[in-house]
Amino acid sequence: MAKLIEINDLYYAVDGNAVFEGINAEFYEGERVAIIGPLGYGKTTLLRLILGFDKPQRGRVSLFDKDIWMIEQIELYRLRQRTGVIFENAALISNLKVIENIILPLQYHTDLTDDGIMGKAVSLLNHVGYKGDIWALPGPLPFYTKKTIALARAMALDPEIMIYDRLLEGLDRLQSLQLLRFAEEFQRQGKGRLSIMIANDEQDLKDMTLDRVLRIENRRLVQ
Repeated sequence: MAKLIEINDLYYAVDGNAVFEGINAEFYEGERVAIIGPLGYGKTTLLRLILGFDKPQRGRVSLFDKDIWMIEQIELYRLRQRTGVIFENAALISNLKVIENIILPLQYHTDLTDDGIMGKAVSLLNHVGYKGDIWALPGPLPFYTKKTIALARAMALDPEIMIYDRLLEGLDRLQSLQLLRFAEEFQRQGKGRLSIMIANDEQDLKDMTLDRVLRIENRRLVQ
């Protein structure tokens, strides 16, 4: 199995206070891995470090076998396009319509025609069960609906890595099961796709089949 993410001896501190110290981890194609840690343990910070939004004071992070701090910014942007992320708060662009949120990455990062882009965007929304007005603004929509839209947007570029940052936070059990079903379907459809589920507690992911569970303990990742 190819190694898609590698973290070596990572040290990261904020205002002199260590958040992570001596983290080593590897993530491989085809895996379903959970990263578990209570609130305030740095799960979202770790995500930002993996994607190169924050820089560690020491250590190395490799994405698709590239040291993200040894490459040009434009190459890092290209690597991020191969990674889909669903944030806990959905992170939709509030002044864009539902369909425009899906269209945006397709316009910037594919060679599809306008008709092809629209067709794919509508298909993605249908796939995640969106039944509302595609020209509505997302702000007033229910939280679960926003998450389904965010999921469709993350799938748009058919990424090799999917990262779900507290996907099930704020949802009831039925909604959680539905989103997990979409996530597992997408995992199966992509040959060698890596899925990383970030959650506060392992119980949050009891309905998902996982290959490994990593926990944030004492500023490290332990298996």
